[in-house]
Amino acid sequence: MRNARRAVLISAIGAAIAAIASGGNAATSPPANVEKVSFRLNWVVAGNHAPFYLAQQKGYWTRCGLDVSMTPGTGSGATAQIVGNGSQQFGLTDAVSITAARAHGLPVKSIGVLYQTNPSAIVSKKSAGIVKLQDVAGKTWGAVPSGSPFLLLKALFKKDNITTVKEADVPAPGIAQLKTGQVDFITFFGNEAANVDPNPEKDLNIVWFKDYGQDIYGLALATSDDYLKSHPQQVACFRQGVIDGFKEARANPDEALQALFDGAPLTKNAPKVQAALLKGALEFVGTDLLAQTTAKWETTEQLLFDAGITPKKVDAGALFWQAK
Repeated sequence: MRNARRAVLISAIGAAIAAIASGGNAATSPPANVEKVSFRLNWVVAGNHAPFYLAQQKGYWTRCGLDVSMTPGTGSGATAQIVGNGSQQFGLTDAVSITAARAHGLPVKSIGVLYQTNPSAIVSKKSAGIVKLQDVAGKTWGAVPSGSPFLLLKALFKKDNITTVKEADVPAPGIAQLKTGQVDFITFFGNEAANVDPNPEKDLNIVWFKDYGQDIYGLALATSDDYLKSHPQQVACFRQGVIDGFKEARANPDEALQALFDGAPLTKNAPKVQAALLKGALEFVGTDLLAQTTAKWETTEQLLFDAGITPKKVDAGALFWQAK
């Protein structure tokens, strides 16, 4: 009898693992017990979030027991703090915010990196004449201190001894102030420049931080230490659902956009912009979805510490969880 029960248990575990790994649409037969969890985005809902809405619509989370509700964010830094203090179970934040939060004692960590390269950049109108980092000297920066691009540019200023930039505090993300000429440039994710102007290649200059030695991770999924420890299966389920959502979005971007429009109807007001944002996101997502290494997390940690952004060094191993 004991052996029979053991065989049944092993079979059930195997079926659960297969359900998580399966790419099929299991929305028609979800598990009996579905846990409600909250996923905070890094910013307002836009085209770059379409793969998450596709994952939700396809049932990639419900098939393994999660009912995921998405909420808009107000910046990666805020998302890292909210997830770290346990107010929400999952978040879309970035490597800089996770590292900074961890250095300040917040128990938050990455469960997978989406952007293998950080897309932070200086974004300006062509009329400002900013085509390289040194061109910002004497210019006015629409600064948003809560964002990781702000912290990374501060690190570049320190490295290159740029001291004559004028900072103007602006409401995040500063797009309106850039358009009206109140500031000369803002810091932004360059692959999301369509948020600034529908024709970024024509109207904007983008100076990428990665071209100045900042070879670090960008967007990442996060959870808290406590939630990971107490709910490892849910974390694995959430992570796999994201992987499958991005794979499907890459294969069928139009379907991903439709899922976004269905789930967040206001995004339908600017379909071309949303399509450009999705394209920009997929260009920064690596082929090995959610991969992360100790070495690259160490690079991020060292960069922030050397720039004086973090008050102490952080063990890179504590910054992320590697799926088995």
